[in-house]
Amino acid sequence: MDPEKIERLRASLRRDAEVGIHGIKDSDAVRLYDEKDDLNGYTDIRPSFFRDVDRIVHSKAYSRYIDKTQVFFDVNNANITHRSLHVLLVSRLSRQIGRVLKLNTDLIEAISLGHDIGHAPYGHLGEEILNEICIRQGAGAYMHNAQGVRWLSYLERRFPKEPASGLNLTLHVLDGILCHDGEINERHLKPIEVNGKSWDDHFKEYKDCFESNKIKRVPMTFEGIAVRFADTISYIGRDIEDAILLKLISRDQIPKNCVKMLGDTNRKIINSLVMDLINYSLDHDVIGYSKPIYEALKELKKFNYDNIYLIRDDSMNTITKERFELIFDISLKDLKDQNINAPIFKDHVEYIDDPDLGTYFEPHRKANTLSIVVRDYIAGMSDKYFAEIYTRLKNRI
Repeated sequence: MDPEKIERLRASLRRDAEVGIHGIKDSDAVRLYDEKDDLNGYTDIRPSFFRDVDRIVHSKAYSRYIDKTQVFFDVNNANITHRSLHVLLVSRLSRQIGRVLKLNTDLIEAISLGHDIGHAPYGHLGEEILNEICIRQGAGAYMHNAQGVRWLSYLERRFPKEPASGLNLTLHVLDGILCHDGEINERHLKPIEVNGKSWDDHFKEYKDCFESNKIKRVPMTFEGIAVRFADTISYIGRDIEDAILLKLISRDQIPKNCVKMLGDTNRKIINSLVMDLINYSLDHDVIGYSKPIYEALKELKKFNYDNIYLIRDDSMNTITKERFELIFDISLKDLKDQNINAPIFKDHVEYIDDPDLGTYFEPHRKANTLSIVVRDYIAGMSDKYFAEIYTRLKNRI
């Protein structure tokens, strides 16, 4: 193809002309490893963040979204939100915010679609249980945001020639995924790094997640902050609708002030939050809410925690914890015994530790950190696969 035509095509896909003063231009994208010599004769006209979206949605970790729980697990109802739908809702909402605020919507989409890739099966209960087991087993803490970065930067093997390169995503995307926590209450946010973050900053924050977790993580871009706010907006009303559908709560239980300020349906809640956030952010050098809406959102979030998220049957909690512990203990023993016919070898180690793509198992074996391999294995499971493996391993006892 004519080089001039190729450049015109590339220019037509770039977001630089559409991005305002707070947005990240495509030309600002940085990767850990240079890819100029990696095209192997192919012509690639995609801008960097557009390319990152494609890499994420074509990853094997992304495929497992389809059967990962959002909040309610072991529920036979196809209308209940799963994580695959949640990330699409986050992407839609954050891109709407980004268009109005003149941010880079390709960067927003990449962060949105990748932000929950590290989630374990059985939602936040699974995350709590796996975290407890990992700390006890010496695998460090487990946090789904850091585990997502681990999958995309280490365990997915697109660039085998470079150590720990994974999909070689841009720093801006990986930072947004690492710092996306939608459970934290904030009225408004802006990037705290005047000159942005370096790769060293990113690695420091990433490492801290598995250790002391003392660093306050704030996205380095307004795009990452837009996703962080959209994460909450996407689930707060949707979880209420799911809980009503399952008859766990009734609509008239929603606090009166929340109904007055935000509405009593997911549609009204989303509209109230998005419109307030856009209006407030256009007039300030931050992304955030007006005080009345923020206070109503805090109250609604507390309502959800008290009436939905923390209302769990103790027997179910105990059963789920026992299942996680059984899978972890047997899988760890299989690794130590090098039982190569075990599921953790067949379904996990062999997928990652391909001789042509670099090693994974051996370094952990030599460093006596096999518990990290088990953490990776369980964190990557879908709910259905988790249940299947539990049955298979239990039958071995």
